[in-house]
Amino acid sequence: MATGGQTMAQIAAPGPRTRSIWLTQLVLAASVVMLCVLVLALRPELFAQWNFAVGMFALIIVTVATLAIPWSKLPRNAVLAIPFLDTIAIGLVASGTDLRFGFLWAFPVMWIAMHFGVAWLAADLSLIGTILLLNTTRAPTTDAALRVFIVLLALTFIGITAHLAMRQTRSLRRLLGRQAGRLKVALDRASDQERRTTEILNGVDTGVARVSPTGEILAVNDAYARLYGLDPLDRSLPARSVEYTELRGMPVPPSARPFARAARGELFTDARVWLFTQAGEWRVLSVTAKPLAVTAEDDASILLVVHDVTAITHAQRERERLAAMASHELKHPLTVMIGNAELALETEDLTPRMRQRLEAIVGASERMLEMANSMLHTSRTAFSGRESFDDLDLRQIVADSVDSFRATAKAHDVELSMRLDERLPVIADGFRVRQVIDNLVSNAIKYTGREGRVRIVGTTENDTVSLTVSDNGIGISATDLPNILTPYFRTKQAKETAAGTGLGLGITREIVAAHGGTLEIDSKEGVGTTVSVRFPRRARAAAATRTETHV
Repeated sequence: MATGGQTMAQIAAPGPRTRSIWLTQLVLAASVVMLCVLVLALRPELFAQWNFAVGMFALIIVTVATLAIPWSKLPRNAVLAIPFLDTIAIGLVASGTDLRFGFLWAFPVMWIAMHFGVAWLAADLSLIGTILLLNTTRAPTTDAALRVFIVLLALTFIGITAHLAMRQTRSLRRLLGRQAGRLKVALDRASDQERRTTEILNGVDTGVARVSPTGEILAVNDAYARLYGLDPLDRSLPARSVEYTELRGMPVPPSARPFARAARGELFTDARVWLFTQAGEWRVLSVTAKPLAVTAEDDASILLVVHDVTAITHAQRERERLAAMASHELKHPLTVMIGNAELALETEDLTPRMRQRLEAIVGASERMLEMANSMLHTSRTAFSGRESFDDLDLRQIVADSVDSFRATAKAHDVELSMRLDERLPVIADGFRVRQVIDNLVSNAIKYTGREGRVRIVGTTENDTVSLTVSDNGIGISATDLPNILTPYFRTKQAKETAAGTGLGLGITREIVAAHGGTLEIDSKEGVGTTVSVRFPRRARAAAATRTETHV
């Protein structure tokens, strides 16, 4: 039983060598079966000849034995018994008939030629020649001898051709194996180099991004992703950090941002922008765009190199402030010195030597005063914050904010629409109002599922400008709604839907309150959320002008 079970296991899972032996013999067996069918139909009297019947039966027995023998346990040359037995069986089938059954010898000849040496091929051809000669002795004629020669010549040609073809195939296989090994080594080396390059780029503080001509981010390092607040799961989504023209100024238009300029193919050096990061920090960036050479694997692209020069900028501002202070403080004593020296020069009894000395003092003091004025002029800086409210049209700010989120809405398959009155005049801090709109629109898109809708409506009502952002997203339950403005609070469903800190709405409320406005939230779980913000058109919140609220 154990032996039988082992044999069944071998048959169920044969090795590559066993499968090759089976396949080769089964091709011959299938040909023999088809011949038997044709003979039964056309020449059934052949089965009356003992040699034909014995030959056919022998081929069947050899095939069954081929399927039953455990070739994996036998020496390699043991399989030679099969083609030699096939040769003898085919000789019996072909003997005493005018049908050319001898063509079946091509099967064992090719088998031996493809898998064994020339000596074994010669032995099989000798066996075939012997069989043919024995058949010829029964009816010795010139045609019979010529037929023996032609059959042997044809089989020899087939055997040699198959042997040479298999040798070339094996040589090619070994060559391909060596090439594959070399390619694997080269690929591993290239992968290691790419990994080291990535580690090096991620280890530096300089942001690096590779941009395609179509505006697609091909690669970024950790510093760039950290500065711009890119989504770690999908860095093709818009950055969370916002670029501004100056400290607490207006956002840089989308078409004028360094990334968009690089995508258009522009090359520039040391382009300065102010970046308000996701962590609520101001950063001064120096951005340079350089072209990358076209290679066989990659198309043309632009390399963005971003240096954080915040510390340098603040140091420069401090130096200029000190220079301005010093020049200002020097002006007063120099003016006093010049005045007193000029008064002394008006004295009539001055000696020529004393007059000369006083004139030298006046000249030197005037030159120092001119230097102090020059220092004061050159120390003036453009890095001053906006510390007062301006007359603004909220319509333009809302439109700019919505345009900046259209790509994000499209990526999330969210329909984004707005309806605004012709003018929405307010007196406000444009920077802070933009933060409010960005927070509300961003939240609406973030917590709205695919094929959802986000709608922004802006209207003017008497002395109030109203802005409403509504969506049909996940909504907020009645239990969580009272806590939604609490710092760091996030609903369970919000945590499962998108990343966040729970600070955005609270900060938005503080900014609105600092402008004398109100913020209301109406939401229903599974239905959607509506956030309404109202700004007084002429109210002025003086305290808000100096409030630094971080988002």
